[in-house]
Amino acid sequence: MDLRWLSAPDDEVAEAMRTVRQSARPSWVPSRRKVLAHVNDSLILWYVCIVLLYWGVVTDGAGDGAVTPATIAGLAGAAVVLAVWLLGSRLLHRWAARPPSPRARGREWRQHLTALANGFAPQPSGGRTFRALITEDAGGVLVVPRFQAAGVEFGNVVRKRARRSGWTYVAVTLPVPLPHLLLDATVNDARGGDLPASVRRGQRLSLEGDFDRHFRLYAPAEYERDALYLLTPDVMAALVDDAADFDVEMVDSTLVFFRRELADFAEAGPWEATGRILDGVAARIRRRAVRYRDERVLLGDGGRAAPLRADLDEQEPDPRAPRIAADGRRLDVRDRRTGCLGAVGWFAWIAFRAALIFVPAVFAIAGFMSIIDGR
Repeated sequence: MDLRWLSAPDDEVAEAMRTVRQSARPSWVPSRRKVLAHVNDSLILWYVCIVLLYWGVVTDGAGDGAVTPATIAGLAGAAVVLAVWLLGSRLLHRWAARPPSPRARGREWRQHLTALANGFAPQPSGGRTFRALITEDAGGVLVVPRFQAAGVEFGNVVRKRARRSGWTYVAVTLPVPLPHLLLDATVNDARGGDLPASVRRGQRLSLEGDFDRHFRLYAPAEYERDALYLLTPDVMAALVDDAADFDVEMVDSTLVFFRRELADFAEAGPWEATGRILDGVAARIRRRAVRYRDERVLLGDGGRAAPLRADLDEQEPDPRAPRIAADGRRLDVRDRRTGCLGAVGWFAWIAFRAALIFVPAVFAIAGFMSIIDGR
């Protein structure tokens, strides 16, 4: 990885960004300023609700339905507070729309230029760009930042409902679909593991040597030989050397390395880790996958299945379109994010957000009507 832009002088970085003529942050990417402005808008609505509801109750109750001078004075004072607050909100929104601070903007520019220097296009996404355990969420995900090239992408995946936590990932497109395999890195056990879903233990396989000390392998039933064909000794050694602290998932035609953290791509560490994965273990797995075919599909098509042997590398690839049998496409996992609990949580989140607007609006109208009726 070419990392010179991470430590280049600020003036060189600014000049390079003017040459690129691109903004490092799309307007839809959430920021703390924008979140603060939205929270302020919600508080204003609740303030109006409480004021009108209070004086509506006072008018209908203690005031016997009549608007008193005290009511008018109270409403006038509340209106002054609201006017000052709205003026401050206007300034807050203008501040939120301003570019990031020079320090934050410089960090964004550095990672932007580093991506371009290494042949990757910065392309953040408001939704998932591939299917894997880390992108399965009933509430949806954001991929920010995201750096993409032909057949490769990496960055951070965050849940829309919990943007302070997520995963850093490296995803590689494979030449053929593979059975669903999952490798759980044991180095993450100290912090409770990184897997976003629980896997049925009966699908666990044990491999040779001390590989089990570094990864727990899960494969669909009757796909043990397929897993052994893909995870050769040199691939296992590369996994330990290049990605020991990453969980690994092979699903459909995608190979995903991920761990539970939000990487800072303005630092050298995430780039170096990505480079090791792409140049090492990912390249080995991709080469190994080229000639893989699911023999269950081949037999179902009426053809003779080529045995899964080491010398398969010397054979010509099977010309038939590669597919995976239904039993091998997905592991048996329990994911609360996409099950009934996930659906309930997503509905509750939507209802809560709607309530922040509609509940105070309804009560504000009710209070206003009480005051009007009290004239």
